[in-house]
Amino acid sequence: MTLIVGIGPVLYTLNNPDPQIQSLLFCKLRGYIFQICLMLSRWFVTFASIDRYASTSDKITLRNFAKPRITYRIIIIIIIFWSIVCSHRLIFYEIKGNLCGIINNMAAAFYHSVYVIIGGGIFPAMIMIMCAYIIRRNLAHKHQRRIRLSLGNYQRNPLDQQVLKILFVQIICYIIFTIPQLCNLVFNTISIMSPDRSNEHLAVESFLNFLAELMLYLFPVTSFYLYTLTSRTFRKELIKFFRSIFCRNDQITPAISAVTTNYPFRTYI
Repeated sequence: MTLIVGIGPVLYTLNNPDPQIQSLLFCKLRGYIFQICLMLSRWFVTFASIDRYASTSDKITLRNFAKPRITYRIIIIIIIFWSIVCSHRLIFYEIKGNLCGIINNMAAAFYHSVYVIIGGGIFPAMIMIMCAYIIRRNLAHKHQRRIRLSLGNYQRNPLDQQVLKILFVQIICYIIFTIPQLCNLVFNTISIMSPDRSNEHLAVESFLNFLAELMLYLFPVTSFYLYTLTSRTFRKELIKFFRSIFCRNDQITPAISAVTTNYPFRTYI
């Protein structure tokens, strides 16, 4: 959804007029839906980190948190929450020249910058870092406990290490891909204080927004590549999945035939 809403209009403008600067309604809806999808892609990974922390905890109450029933509820709550928080884009977005965004309203631009920097940058990164640290500690305690129970014959579980490795790589990629957008928001907030901005200044803002959005597209699509490169178990399961699709043989069940013995009838598949 993030890629469709974000890149779709850009591809359309290659041979057609830009709908973002032609239609105010499209400008508002595209910015609103894109922001929601972007926040969901961040916070779903953040709550996945919390889920991993809960599943590795020694406490039963926390392990009970990592259940599909609770996950479905959290997904619905996250979608509703960001649909409300991002609604200011429907109100304050406007078109000026070749730029679609919050241009003349300083208060709305400040609110937009603060909630994206905090809610889309600082909080998710802090939560993922804290969960990664706690998960590492829980896995270390689990490793020590298994060593004591096995009287020294226990070897470290490679799956636990792969999960931890994937989480660390996700956090690093998230920070790298998010920093340009946060810097761009600070720049836009400062530039709004200049009421008489020239067309050249607006063109520079539009170009920087494009580059910052391009970096944002990378994070929602990196999960597959991160899992494939860092997890041997994920690669094995992926190969097994494709083999089950392309190498599946049709099963033939012969009809039951009578056998002139005292044994009961049998079906061979």
